Amino acid sequence: MRSAVKVVVAAALVLSACGSPVQSASSATESTPQAVAAEGTSTDGIVGDASDPVNEIAAAAIDDLQSYWAEQFPAVYGSEYTPVSGGFHAVVPSSGELPPCASSADDIAGNAFYCPGADVVAWDSEGLRPDLRQRFGDFVIPVVMAHEWGHAIQARVNFEGMTVTSEIQADCFAGAWAAHAVSDSTVFDPSEAELDSALAGFLYLRDEPGTSAESASAHGSGFDRVSSFRTGFDGGPMECKPYVDGSPPVLRLPFTSRSYADRGGDAPLAQIIDGVPEDLEDYWSLLFPELTGRPWQPLNPVVAFDPSDAPDCGGRSATGYVLFYCVPDGHVGFDAVDAMLRFYEQGGDFAVAALIATQYGLAGMAQAGIDADDQDASLQGDCFAGSWAASVLLQNRPTSGYTLSPGDLDEAIAALLLFRGEGDQSRQGSGFLRVEAFRHGVMDGAQACIQRSEPT
Repeated sequence: MRSAVKVVVAAALVLSACGSPVQSASSATESTPQAVAAEGTSTDGIVGDASDPVNEIAAAAIDDLQSYWAEQFPAVYGSEYTPVSGGFHAVVPSSGELPPCASSADDIAGNAFYCPGADVVAWDSEGLRPDLRQRFGDFVIPVVMAHEWGHAIQARVNFEGMTVTSEIQADCFAGAWAAHAVSDSTVFDPSEAELDSALAGFLYLRDEPGTSAESASAHGSGFDRVSSFRTGFDGGPMECKPYVDGSPPVLRLPFTSRSYADRGGDAPLAQIIDGVPEDLEDYWSLLFPELTGRPWQPLNPVVAFDPSDAPDCGGRSATGYVLFYCVPDGHVGFDAVDAMLRFYEQGGDFAVAALIATQYGLAGMAQAGIDADDQDASLQGDCFAGSWAASVLLQNRPTSGYTLSPGDLDEAIAALLLFRGEGDQSRQGSGFLRVEAFRHGVMDGAQACIQRSEPT
């Protein structure tokens, strides 16, 4: 991040004394095994320990993916689907036994891959999969399997393109299968929270910030990967078929200096807390008149408080809230001692910037007189957040000195998916929906966001 700001993300509109609190979610989603091998699942087709819980989930996914593509492949590509037949290898790298296409343990350690030469799917059952499951829940396992199946589909149609294009198309195919898992599959029944956690796993598997799209190992940024996943989820595999180099575009932001890269692009927390509100005021002072024909009414200074001494909002205590927009008093408040430090350490500097910015989205809609229920307003606010991201990215505000850094958009997505309090999902929508709204703002701008509802 340069000059303290990155991208803005808006949260739910709550036209009451205090906006809804935003609380940190654990980076590891605890869940009971909701995706174990179903009756008739071919766990005996796995080379490895078929009784391992991770491998049971993988086996269930394999059967469902084979059935899914047997149905979808003819509709998308006009020919019969040839099932993956070279084998499914649950590898323990420390044992020294390697799957086809791997020449050393390093080729599979912490990894999963599809090998077109042998028509094989392999994964590290000792490291990658258990680690992902612990961090992101059961459903991330079949989602990663669905990505590898995307590569198997590419092999069957002789797909040609850059590595990054191949990877994001496979993400798109994974999203298409995930939609099937949510609505049609009898094997998996993920909740919205489990889907959010699985999507967060894509951020864990993204390229390192600053990676070139031309790199032979490029998989795409978190923003690229989640965007493609959502394309498939919404439109099915037919929407993934047209992927070619450059379409859809991938977003690549280089680090501007070595020292900046060494810091990971993060600015100090104090700089975020001091600088973000000023830039948000600048953004809304320009945007609001353009959208409504009325001047923006600046908010009162932010209230950065110690949770042991929470301020009042409209005469009511804000104790228990870590982040809120106070409608009657016209200010944003947040716990600057515990919560924001935690968000900063878990999500990076833009996670903090994004969460503060959510409340300016509430203020913007309140001033515009938007009449919407909480969830609709929240998603509209997330869309406006994405439009601010586009503004920073395009450098189209001469009064702003901020630029995006590699990883900023990924941190925005992580904040929307993971930093949620109890009850936030029902008020704001799932993280999955919020990411889509944010992406809509990034790609289509603020005018598209205001069209989500009409001013009163």
